[in-house]
Amino acid sequence: MTADEFIATQFTSLAAWMRAAATAGVGSHVYERDGVTAQVSPAIPDASLFNSITYRDADALAAALPELESVYAAAGVRAWTVWVHQSDAAAAELVRKAGHVLDSTPEGMGCAIAELSAPDSLDELDYTASPPLADLQVVLAEGYGYPLELAQRAVGTVPSGADTFVGVVRAEGRPVCTAQVTIAGEDAGVYTVATIPSARGRGFARRLQYVLLQRARELGARTTTLQASKLGAPVYTALGYQSYGAMNMWERRSPRTSPS
Repeated sequence: MTADEFIATQFTSLAAWMRAAATAGVGSHVYERDGVTAQVSPAIPDASLFNSITYRDADALAAALPELESVYAAAGVRAWTVWVHQSDAAAAELVRKAGHVLDSTPEGMGCAIAELSAPDSLDELDYTASPPLADLQVVLAEGYGYPLELAQRAVGTVPSGADTFVGVVRAEGRPVCTAQVTIAGEDAGVYTVATIPSARGRGFARRLQYVLLQRARELGARTTTLQASKLGAPVYTALGYQSYGAMNMWERRSPRTSPS
């Protein structure tokens, strides 16, 4: 995978994730117009991750921004974010002028699925591809440091569909790790990877992700991409992912609320 190939996947892959997340979220829906996709989650109005926007190019984003502001305001959403690759200076300047602030800089990473390095002890992984909703919600809450109520509103049903699958790992009698893969075209996007603090460093996320991506490969996916936190980046590097520059999150937040 080249940097240009990585960038070319991000609009369709992020859009596919937002559609899956909106289907699973309580009261969430998707706004779409030519070249722009946005998740709108009124039940979690101050959580910008679940009110995310992706776009095809800066012109499409410029045309949609005024309407997006109205859409979020009408839904009572007070914080939303636009994903902008670090190479897109035009889009970054556009959202900055619209009042957005650079909030987070996850690393864009990707590789060919065939080039992934198989982790050890795959046969020892105790996981299910049909996880109970409560297990998924608990892992997301503890793994990301969210209140459980927020996780329950963000994920009111387990994301599913022909191109989306979620796994949950259990250890010592409780759920400890989760990951989601959503396929868009030939790319398998990896999202919502979370491990509870007490289970980190034991390779659960790396093994689960590898297993899910092999399933994606069987369904025709050729590449895999993701947006990595500093905590997650070493896990993905060990699997064989390469870095292709920051996928910056430009957040717009009402001054009436404090960051979550």
